[in-house]
Amino acid sequence: MTKSPSRRHKRGGRRGWIGYLLFFLLGSFITFAGYTYLIREKEPAPKTFSQTAFLVDQTIQGQLYEIGIVKKDILLQEISSKRERGLVWEESLLKIELPRSLSFATIEGNFRRSLSPFGKNVSLQAFQVSESLRLEVRVRNHVTHQITFLHPRIPVPKPGGRPSIAPKIAIVIDDLGGENHLFKELLEWDIPITFSILPFTPYSKTVAEEAHRRGREIILHLPMEPYGYPKVRPGEGVLLEEMNEERLRAQLSKDLDAVPFIKGVSNHMGSRLMEDPEKIKIILSELKDRDLFFLDSRTTSRTVGLKTAQSLGLKSIERSFFLDHFQDEKEIHQEIEDMIRFSLSTGKAVGIGHPHPSTLKSIKELIPKMKEKGVEVVPLSSLLE
Repeated sequence: MTKSPSRRHKRGGRRGWIGYLLFFLLGSFITFAGYTYLIREKEPAPKTFSQTAFLVDQTIQGQLYEIGIVKKDILLQEISSKRERGLVWEESLLKIELPRSLSFATIEGNFRRSLSPFGKNVSLQAFQVSESLRLEVRVRNHVTHQITFLHPRIPVPKPGGRPSIAPKIAIVIDDLGGENHLFKELLEWDIPITFSILPFTPYSKTVAEEAHRRGREIILHLPMEPYGYPKVRPGEGVLLEEMNEERLRAQLSKDLDAVPFIKGVSNHMGSRLMEDPEKIKIILSELKDRDLFFLDSRTTSRTVGLKTAQSLGLKSIERSFFLDHFQDEKEIHQEIEDMIRFSLSTGKAVGIGHPHPSTLKSIKELIPKMKEKGVEVVPLSSLLE
């Protein structure tokens, strides 16, 4: 018996519907499998993740060592275990007090550069307010380190009038001798700025002679080897870590003779050399023999300068503030304001600046405020111990 066309049509429709259903299910399965594969691909293998997290931790520890963080600077350290999607890692929480000489921008920049070789696997987010910087480090989007950097608070003097002895500030202008313009403005100021002059620069002797004629105090800004040398170059006359005692003394003698009328010496750069007790002892012994004082510029927090000078009985002092890490007037104003408050609390402060127009403008604008607060600007030698 022949089947009717209507029945054949129904069976064909049923087979078509079943085909569409199977096609849909197959497509859904492929889509789900592909999605699952991609999700798994995004999640790192536990071994790879652990290795990256370990290397990141070592990089961070190395960076903290480079900037001179020691145990007493760590205010808080907590480590907690984390587990997520088969991954196990440690999250470090650190709170660290920085010397005021290290700016937050410098710290953030150094950390970004040190972590950049990890590429997209590692990210760094920075959150900054006026007195703190928080860095959050993530490995494959998992937080491994939260580090908060704080600058020590400057004590506010108690009310009750000015101290019986006026607080004193010494302002030292470094890197003079390379130009013959801005230093002339300094000579016109009615305050005893200390002139810190580099040796073997085009105008080093001219600046020294003119400053001496105007009754200004002069010190030698002595080039010393920094970390990063020779890519980072301190200039002619640099004292190097590789020099033996004979070569060190010979070069030091040339440097000291290159700038006339000096009363003392400060270090220019020298983050590496200033950490070497033996070499610094040789240098400072020579200064004592010549009846010169020493200003430690504190270009490294691990400096042995002041400690060595005191052991030798050499008159010495260390820098309290760098006034112009950045040549932004607002930043410089803030540093000078901090220096004024610091001197009111402790009785004295040493600020180092450089011959930049923004620095000179900021100092000049805030001199009336120093006088108003009863702060006296003095030659550096007046603060020696």
